[in-house]
Amino acid sequence: MGRVLISLALTALCLGTTYAYNETQVCYEVIGCFNNSFPFNNTNGVLPKSPQELGVRIWMFTRQNPEQADVLDYADNTTFNGSNFDTDRPTKFIVHGFSSSFEKTAWIFQMRDKLLIKGDFNVIAVDWSKGATLPDYFQATANIRVVAAEIKLILDMMEDMGYDLSKVHFIGHSLGAHLSGFVGHMLGPNRLGRISGMDPAEPNFLNYTLPVRLDSDDAIFVDVIHTDGSKFSLIEGFGLMQESGDVDFYVNGGEKQPGCTDALSSILHINGSLEGSLSCSHGRAHDIYLESFDSTCNFTAYPCDSLEKFENGECFQCSAGQGCSVLGIDADLYPARGDLYIDTHHTAPFCGVPYHVKVFASPDAPETTGLIYVSLNGSGGSTDFIPINTRNKKINALSEISTNIVYRSDVGTVTSVDVRYEKDVGFLGGLLGSSGTNTFSITGIEVMSPSTETWTSSCRGSYQLVDKTPVHLETTLGRTSDPCTVVG
Repeated sequence: MGRVLISLALTALCLGTTYAYNETQVCYEVIGCFNNSFPFNNTNGVLPKSPQELGVRIWMFTRQNPEQADVLDYADNTTFNGSNFDTDRPTKFIVHGFSSSFEKTAWIFQMRDKLLIKGDFNVIAVDWSKGATLPDYFQATANIRVVAAEIKLILDMMEDMGYDLSKVHFIGHSLGAHLSGFVGHMLGPNRLGRISGMDPAEPNFLNYTLPVRLDSDDAIFVDVIHTDGSKFSLIEGFGLMQESGDVDFYVNGGEKQPGCTDALSSILHINGSLEGSLSCSHGRAHDIYLESFDSTCNFTAYPCDSLEKFENGECFQCSAGQGCSVLGIDADLYPARGDLYIDTHHTAPFCGVPYHVKVFASPDAPETTGLIYVSLNGSGGSTDFIPINTRNKKINALSEISTNIVYRSDVGTVTSVDVRYEKDVGFLGGLLGSSGTNTFSITGIEVMSPSTETWTSSCRGSYQLVDKTPVHLETTLGRTSDPCTVVG
């Protein structure tokens, strides 16, 4: 059966589903035949449903009809007659993922509206919600091939009108990212202009061959955003960490997003859209993409050999060779290719000013679980408090508490920092005890500003952090291990 379907919750929902394993191929009028043999053996033997059962709706919007759609029919060669389609305009396709729909998913409406504001585009939204319904993820995985075949026929008609397919850009989330890849694969290598894959789905796609999943040959330029690739004790990450594009943006490491819980409690609050409700980290990909349209702040992403080096502050350079890129709608304007890393703020707006922060634990620091928060002060003002370590992960005297932090504002030259420790209260609010101590001790702090590549640091002393009580540390330019001067 391969990997766990999506999560323990969805697996449980699928226990009553039965499949017809004796069939190896289905054929449908106009769009052709589909089998479940290699490489399309990633659906547990399930074959795609018919176009009639799927009821795909393809709607086109332009600045002439921003809300009242022109309905496109893949089986009608005259479908563009009388529509607002213009062969001179670039075309943007929006494709949702599992357990979602055009009419009930806010980010799709927002994407449509932002695209029409940004440029004079033909914007085409694909609603395949009948084929993407809970709980049947295997069936949805199979169905994307039929949906892709219908879209491919729409593109064939556009090409018959003299349209250049290099002006076509697909923006797909989760299963919709792989669906977009299928379209590009059916057309042939590097014929579509661009595919933006927003956290392509992992279940049923990890380690499968390229015809099955989104890859860099599916369009001239493929940019992929990774936000939900982690594995949890109770629920899997929904996103694919595997490299999938010309540029792969690993946001906050690509596994889990700051400010998201993504725990079992989320399962109890499913409100009809897996994309937005069950996994905060999975939905962060389209949230960030949307923000990139009108943010005055650039989501600058940096090349690096590894996440470890990036989080250690070693990769904040945009070299003349590979260079950097900017995540989001304008990623195709930059030459950078390969794996790029970017950190974001933990709440919207997600774009901000990165700093690298190192806190040095005291040799006699007790082992504890808790968060260390840091606020920066400088010539340009002060920041909010943001944790620099991970919840429920032990820290002690041997810990190197070092990471990149994205603040909302640039404080200029850092002149001081405020540090606050908050112990972990434990399970059920501490009713069963806590592994967090009331205090934690540090010897100092260093801060690096990537924009200027300058360090500021405190002198080395002994600073006792008491639970929830901020400690103020003055800093000076440079890195130092000098002990603090004792006065008096």
